[in-house]
Order: sequence, then structure tokens, then C-alpha cells
Amino acid sequence: MNKKIVIIGASDVGISAALRIRELDQSVRPLIIANNNFPNFSICGIPFFLGGEVEKWEDLAHRKESDIKDAGIDLMLNTEVRKIDTEAKEIEAVNNEGSHKISYEKLVLGTGGVNVVPPIEGLDLPEVFFMRWMDDAISFDQFIAKKQPKKAVVVGGGYVGLEMVEALINRGLEVTVVEFLDSVLTTIDKKFRELVQKRLEEKGAKFVLNTAVEKIEKENNILLVSGSGDFKTEADTVVVSVGTKPNTKLAEGTELKRDERGAFTVNEKMQTNVKDIYAGGDCVQTLNNITGEFDYFALGTVAHKHGRIIGSNLCGLEHEFKGVIGTQSIKLFDTAVARTGLDEKEAQAAGFNPVNAEIEAWDHKIYYPPAYHTYLKVIADKDSRKILGAQILGNINAEISKRIDIFASAIYNQMTIEEFSQLDLSYTPPLSSPWDPVQSVVQKLELKLLKK
Repeated sequence: MNKKIVIIGASDVGISAALRIRELDQSVRPLIIANNNFPNFSICGIPFFLGGEVEKWEDLAHRKESDIKDAGIDLMLNTEVRKIDTEAKEIEAVNNEGSHKISYEKLVLGTGGVNVVPPIEGLDLPEVFFMRWMDDAISFDQFIAKKQPKKAVVVGGGYVGLEMVEALINRGLEVTVVEFLDSVLTTIDKKFRELVQKRLEEKGAKFVLNTAVEKIEKENNILLVSGSGDFKTEADTVVVSVGTKPNTKLAEGTELKRDERGAFTVNEKMQTNVKDIYAGGDCVQTLNNITGEFDYFALGTVAHKHGRIIGSNLCGLEHEFKGVIGTQSIKLFDTAVARTGLDEKEAQAAGFNPVNAEIEAWDHKIYYPPAYHTYLKVIADKDSRKILGAQILGNINAEISKRIDIFASAIYNQMTIEEFSQLDLSYTPPLSSPWDPVQSVVQKLELKLLKK
């Protein structure tokens, strides 16, 4: 088979690149190859399906398979790409129909990430689950429905781990979180972490910190989970979520370069070091817009941007990826937390002179009920006065994620604290105040610097 453009991976990068190609050049019909049967599914939505907030797993599909094909994109599903021959510009793929040699003119690698597998004995037990792919979610949902587990252990207190805590509590399970570090959600401020943990504890979750799970064994149909510090507990199921690493095994036997994390190295146009091969998403290094250094951001928003830029450049445009700043948000029951940019430690490590301010404010005018307490923190560089980072915590009805986006836009455009106060933000009493809380916290920082 000969194809002008071949894309490996049918998630955010692959679909975004293919759709962009079709927007710009209707004469090209790209081929997407995926090792599963779930093209263009929202992996980020898995916890909400498992928690019952999304009724059917099929609803997590951004597009149906037929929609993708109707858009002018060819699909090969349940097909494993085994090898890339960069000299012959050919890949070897295997599926139920046998082995296939597919030639390409341009190749896109959107192979994503894979779960970090911790050194825990017993991970192969049928009651132990990793939550990354749709088949994981479907299997776990069927397990819960059939086995009716009562107690669960979640290994890892990051974003996905805590989303799974909410999902399992919603399904009626008792949940214990075991975290190797001294707190959960370590990418946010310590005060915010404590507020998040307290809220989850109010919902029934238990937390065991500074503890490494070392062994999971089955005895009389009960899982015995043990770890450092003489930690022991019983469970009916265990969910493991300790991070993501790049899936770049296709680089083996080729001249494709990878960084120290194992991620494909790319330039601003998302080109690898091999001519006519592009890569994006969780399998590549990503430029940090603030520091100018390459980092690793396994985020769907980043992957979508990568894919669009790749698709543009494959159609002859000269688009460059300008980097990201690590904007993230999470919803846990009625609480939302969001962050963007750098915290103090990251800013200092990057050579900045960080200063910060914090406030607690109502999300809108208190005379219009209900109003919600909102916690905000902003970090700026004392020398340049540019905003470097921000974090916000509050009720899910308090526009937390959209307020962090205001900071993200300001940081991306290198705004100073003085310029930030000049932003023309909307105001009506049920939604905000004449000075939005995001401006109030920056004004507090400005006053703090004036007094020094």
C-alpha cells in the first residue's frame, strides 16, 4: 500500500492533524493507524464514565468511526505498527489480516504515552487496574458491576488518581489513597493541596502519605495491600495511577532521536530529526513558553495543538509551535482547582526572582446569592514585573477554569502586573465584581512590591 501521509495513533494528535490536512487540501486522504478500536475517544473523560456522570462509554467518542471516514480520513484499527524503515520510507504493520508493508511520503508519530509501571508485586492480578485506555475503563466498569467491590485502594494522588477517587466514591466504594510523596496534587500550592484533601476526606476518602505500595497479594478473595512503614490494608480492587511516560519504542532500530525522558525530540515545526517524519503529543518533548526549555507535558490540549501544527505544515504552511505553560484544571465533587505557569520553586530554578500574593475573595458580588469563597495566588518576577504563574481554587460554579485562562493568556503574552489591571474584563453582579478576583490578587502583589 502506498500512502502520501500516514499517521500512527488515532487520538488527539492523529485526528487533529488529519482533520487539519483535510481542511487545507482535499486532494489528500491521510491514513490513520491505531492499535485499538477506539479512534478519537476522550480518554480524559474515563473517570466521569466510571463515576456514572457519563452514562455510556460510547458517549466519550468525539467522533464516530463513520464520521472520521466521512471526513475523508482512512482508518486501520486494531493494527500494531512494528517497525519503521526510514530509508525505504515504509512501515510494517500487523493485524488480524496479517502483516502489511505501507509506504509513506510523510509520517506522523502520535503514539502517545504509556503508564508508568511502579515496582509493585502483584500488578498482574485481575482485580488490579490501570486507567489509561478505553478498554481499561470498560473492563473496570464491568468488574464493578459484576463483582460489586466494597473497598478500593488508589495508588497515586495525582490528577487522574484523585478523579478516580471521586468516581469510586460515586459508585459506593470506600477509597484509600496511597501516595509516595508527602501530599497529593504536588503541582499546586500546599494550601490548595490541603484544601483538596480535606474536601475529599469529607466525602469519605482516606489518605496514606509518604508511603510506597510494595506488594499486592490475594488471600481468600481479598487483596492484601502492603508497603513501606508497615503499611497494610485490605481491598477488593486496586487502581494504579502514578504517571505517564512517552511511548517511543518505534524509535528502536532507527535514527530517531529521543531525550533523557525517552521522548522524541522535535523542532518548532514538530519535525523530528529524520526527514519527513513529524511527531506530537505525549510521545514528544514540549517547549515551555516561559523558560524556553523543553519539558514534558502529557496534556490533551498540548496534543491537539501539536496535531494542528503538524497538519498545517504537511500542507505547505510554515507554522511553529510557540510552547505551552502547563495550564491544568481538575474538578473534584463541587471543588475545582486550576494552575498555570510556574510556581515559586520552578520560577527560581528558571532564573527568575519570584514574588507572590494570595487572597481569598468572593467569586462575584455577595449580595447576589449564592456567592462562593475563592482562593487565588499569583507569582511574578520581581525584576521584570511579568506574571509567571497563578493558581485558583473554588466552587465549580465560580468559573475557576476560565479565570485561570485569563492568567494563562496574560503569561503567554508576557504581561506585567501593571498591564494586567488594565484588562477590560466583563462585569455583572451575578458573575463577577468591577475588579474581578484575578485582578484583585495581582493588585495586592503590586502594592506589596510598592511597599518594599
